[in-house]
Amino acid sequence: MDEVLSFVEGLFRAPFFTLAKWVWDWIIGLCTGVVTTSPQDFSHQTWAFVENTLYPWTVGIGASLLSLFFIIGFLKAAMNLKENLTMELCVEALMRLVVVNVVMQAGIYVIRTMFTMAAKLGGAVLSFESPQFFTSDQDVGSQLFWWLFGFGYFLVALVCAVMIFLTLYGRYIKLYLLVLFFPFAVPPLLGGRGIEGTTYAWVKTFLSNTFEIVAIAAVMSVTGMLISEVSLPTPDGIAELFDGFVQAIHSMIYMILMTSSVKGVSALMNKAFNL
Repeated sequence: MDEVLSFVEGLFRAPFFTLAKWVWDWIIGLCTGVVTTSPQDFSHQTWAFVENTLYPWTVGIGASLLSLFFIIGFLKAAMNLKENLTMELCVEALMRLVVVNVVMQAGIYVIRTMFTMAAKLGGAVLSFESPQFFTSDQDVGSQLFWWLFGFGYFLVALVCAVMIFLTLYGRYIKLYLLVLFFPFAVPPLLGGRGIEGTTYAWVKTFLSNTFEIVAIAAVMSVTGMLISEVSLPTPDGIAELFDGFVQAIHSMIYMILMTSSVKGVSALMNKAFNL
């Protein structure tokens, strides 16, 4: 009841600030909640549909591709005039066929383990505590800010929160699709040089998107702590009347910095690990 009364009181005193703070806190609360959630637990219905309906269908197609790429690899070796088709090459090709077949059959179990591992790592890294927004001090600066930039402040909070939300939730869609692509990505290993790069590309993409959540959790924790310790210059004298203006600017910088950091995680990981 006290929270409701405080919210209503804030609407009359500083409506844009109250709405912005409510939207930001609510959406960020949703985002931090999914950091520790694996794709299996994020949507049980979606995961059941992917694993029990779509995945067996793609595995059937992948099994057919195994034979196709095995023949391609064998023909490439047979037509290679620099290297003779020896018994060792035939045994190696058959061993690779067996290994790839086993990997395809056990792939879904490995994928589930990786998803769970990434979710637990994200929860271990996450130590997120949102810095305090603009305080309740009502001075000339705060009133001036809300009159001039109140609606813009609300838009910044809304857009930044939604962008973080879409980044985190869009990751799950990518992971569900990567699960379905797995049976298509494994058979090219039998195709030999040049073709097997398809498998390596899938592995890089899968690892990048799976463990991206760990980097995002670290970014959110570090950014929250960093902005909490950074303070803008405090006005002196008569300028103290405009201290609320500075605090509001500080809140905007925090939201923009958090959003840009989360959005840049994928590009940073791709550069750092050549993914």
